Amino acid sequence: MTLAAVARSLRAAGVDVRYDEPLSDHTTFRVGGPADGYCEPQSIPELVEAVRLCRAQAFPLFVLGAGSNILFPDDGHRGVVICTKSIRGVAASSTGLDVAAGEPLSSALAAAEEWGSRSLGFLAGIPGTVGGAVATNAGIPGRAMSDVIESVSIIDPANQSAELAPRECGFGYRTSRIRDRRLVVVSAKLRFDHEIYDPAVLLARRRTTQPIGQASAGCVFRNPPGGSAGALIDQAGLKGFTVGRAQVSEKHANFIVNLGGATSAEICKLIDIVRQKVYKTYQVSLDLEVEVVAG
Repeated sequence: MTLAAVARSLRAAGVDVRYDEPLSDHTTFRVGGPADGYCEPQSIPELVEAVRLCRAQAFPLFVLGAGSNILFPDDGHRGVVICTKSIRGVAASSTGLDVAAGEPLSSALAAAEEWGSRSLGFLAGIPGTVGGAVATNAGIPGRAMSDVIESVSIIDPANQSAELAPRECGFGYRTSRIRDRRLVVVSAKLRFDHEIYDPAVLLARRRTTQPIGQASAGCVFRNPPGGSAGALIDQAGLKGFTVGRAQVSEKHANFIVNLGGATSAEICKLIDIVRQKVYKTYQVSLDLEVEVVAG
């Protein structure tokens, strides 16, 4: 099936498709070549139909949220990128939120605060959408999305809508079965509890310790058991190390920043250098937290 045929089917379903869309415009790294096809469904039914049509015609698809925690290659993506950032909506009650996948985490946090709950305050400053945060089990030390999820609505591999209980999501440290199986998050129900987090304190800490304002994908590596990836990289003498226009952040060594005009190849080379140096120095293998997407 050709892209043109898939695009015709999507447009017939009311979903506009753009050709050769630069993915650098849709990622926080500001890196990535063109996607063969790119679309932004405007509602949950449009999202479901877009996923169904691509799968039915065996056409490669990649579901993207706000583009954080993602590194696309310089030659782009061969297939259709379906972006969920227009799938918005928050329904709030005294016990929790029902949030659409494309809703920014900042909006979920604001809605919770309007209902007098600060239990979602740990999300302060984390970029991305609810869908992406669920799939990656985003969070901070001691608190993650899995701690507040009641259920997740997804599109399964058979294009059926399903609701998963937390135990079915297979949550782990910065991962989940949702991510591993490429399930498409439609929405999530988040519950309020008695935990209290001060967003202002967390935001101030992030501004002090992280390269806020520079193009990055967030933390590049997962922390090894009982340790800190950033500390290991720093102690290995790599803070500020550059490859082309990609740099290990001088502020937080577990961030790689785009100094302007960095390529995906430069970032990947820098990732390899960091991993090799840390392993050679400490015999610790660093696992990626950022997702490096194949072309």
